[in-house]
Amino acid sequence: MRFSKSFTKFSYTLAVIHGFLIGAISIGIFAIMIQWQDIKKDEPADPVAETEKPEQTETVDAPVDGGTPVQFYAKQHGVFTTTDGATALLQSDPSMKSATIVLAENKYYVWSAASMVESEVKVVGTIDSFVKPFRVNSAACTEPALKNLPIYLASSDPAKFNFEGSEYKGAIPKDWQANISAISTLSTDLNVIRVQLIGHYIVQNDCLKIEF
Repeated sequence: MRFSKSFTKFSYTLAVIHGFLIGAISIGIFAIMIQWQDIKKDEPADPVAETEKPEQTETVDAPVDGGTPVQFYAKQHGVFTTTDGATALLQSDPSMKSATIVLAENKYYVWSAASMVESEVKVVGTIDSFVKPFRVNSAACTEPALKNLPIYLASSDPAKFNFEGSEYKGAIPKDWQANISAISTLSTDLNVIRVQLIGHYIVQNDCLKIEF
C-alpha cells in the first residue's frame, strides 16, 4: 500500500513538533525541580527549643531564734542567800579574783567560769568547785541585742565573740566591747569573760533569766 507524498510530509512534521513539545516539557519540569531544591536549602532551619534552666536561688541560712534558752556549764564555788556571803567568799581567796556573783532565783552564786562544754569547767579531784548546768533565757526581752545575748555568749570563737569584722556591730548589747576590755585585765580566758558578762547583764536586765 502506498501513501501519498503529502501524507508523508505531514506525518514527519507532526513527529518533529511532538518531539519538540516533549523535550520542552521535560526541561521545564527539570528546571522547576532544581529551583525547588534550591529554595529548600535556603530556608532557615527550625530553631531548636532551648531547654529551660531552673532559676538558681541563693541559699540563706535561717536565723537562730534568740528567744530559745541556751545551755551552759558553770564552775561553781558556792551559793548564798545574801550578797554579803558571796562577797566574803570572793575576798577570802586570791585565786577567786576572776570569779563573779550571779543572781539566779533569789540566790547569789559564785562562779569562776562558764562554757558550752562541761569538761572545760570540770576540775577532777577537788571539792572546792563543781559543775553547775544552767540556761540563759532571753525570751522576755524585746530589744534584739538582749534577745540574742545567749547566742552571742555561746560563741567559742574569740573573733566572733568580739564581733571582729561583723556587720552586726550595731546589734550588740550595750557596753559589750567596753565590758570585755575591762574583764580582759583580769583574764583573757574566754570562759572567764563569758561568766563575767553573764553576771553583769543578768543584774542589769530583768528580762534575762538564769534557769536550772
